[in-house]
Amino acid sequence: MRAGVFQAARTFDITQLDVPAAGRDGIVVQVAACGICGSDLHSYVEGVFVEPGQVMGHEFSGPIVEVGADVEGLSVGDRVTAVPLSVCGRCPRCIEGMGHLCETGLSQSIAYGLPGAFAEYVRVPNAVLGKNVFLIPDSVSDAAAAMVEPMAVALHAARSADPDPADTAVVIGLGSIGLNAVQMLKALGAGRVIGIDVSDSRLALATRLGADVIVDGRTQNGLAAVQELTGVGVGGVGARADIVIEASGIGALLAEAVSMTRAGGRLRIAALYEGAVTLDANQVVQKEMSVRGTFAYNGEFPTVLEMLADGRVTAEPLITHTFRLDDLDAAFRAQLDKNSSIKVQVTP
Repeated sequence: MRAGVFQAARTFDITQLDVPAAGRDGIVVQVAACGICGSDLHSYVEGVFVEPGQVMGHEFSGPIVEVGADVEGLSVGDRVTAVPLSVCGRCPRCIEGMGHLCETGLSQSIAYGLPGAFAEYVRVPNAVLGKNVFLIPDSVSDAAAAMVEPMAVALHAARSADPDPADTAVVIGLGSIGLNAVQMLKALGAGRVIGIDVSDSRLALATRLGADVIVDGRTQNGLAAVQELTGVGVGGVGARADIVIEASGIGALLAEAVSMTRAGGRLRIAALYEGAVTLDANQVVQKEMSVRGTFAYNGEFPTVLEMLADGRVTAEPLITHTFRLDDLDAAFRAQLDKNSSIKVQVTP
């Protein structure tokens, strides 16, 4: 099979590899679509998170072509998507039901240690229907199903903020996670959602996905805009947003997010940052804010599939580019262009 093998920063080789075997406990999926994630971009640009020789790609969907002898409830031909994380099941976090925070799992997950889905086929180990492998409803396309992974990240972040109809929520950074956070917040019942970004296309799509107000960071100060919309908060320096989800990955905007959040409000950090970030801890203390990082997902895959199937959320509008596997490097360059791309997918 053909696969895109990471060699070094900004370098992939399209290489012939053996088709993986399911083994007794796994399945093999023929990759219909695989999206490029923000963490993939860090690997591509900086050469971090993965080692040379790694096949990347963890947002995927496709039909099963082989089923291991010990796997129950799955058959060849079933269209599926899968959780890429592999967990040990033995560490304290796994025992607590927080497998996404497994102390060793990330080193042996699909695309991080195990071969990923920028390839014609990918193996899912320890395949269990309803646990890490999920059937795709007939009404959900392969492309949309390959969006379930990043949409689950956004749902996990939105759920952790516990929105209700009285809440005003702000989403900073309208990339794939931020835009999905907008529609997840609305689907979960947030009363008003404000989206902040510097891209015309992303701001327009935020409105389409349910944002009640958009703020163009090129012409408006985000904090001042939220102050005007919600009122001025503690000490006259902040605003009164009930919920803020920081999804930009820009350190200065995380510091601003602290000021946007009202006293007793909820700040959720759903991005990765380059290096240390400085913020005003005194505001966190004085406002008795809830500040929480949100990582990956913990049981959100089936809910996202249900939401896609019944129309509460949508995936296709976020997919701006589709490339062949042979053009993997061009696909990554397109994903780097924030003015023209939101989600780039590769179709082997």
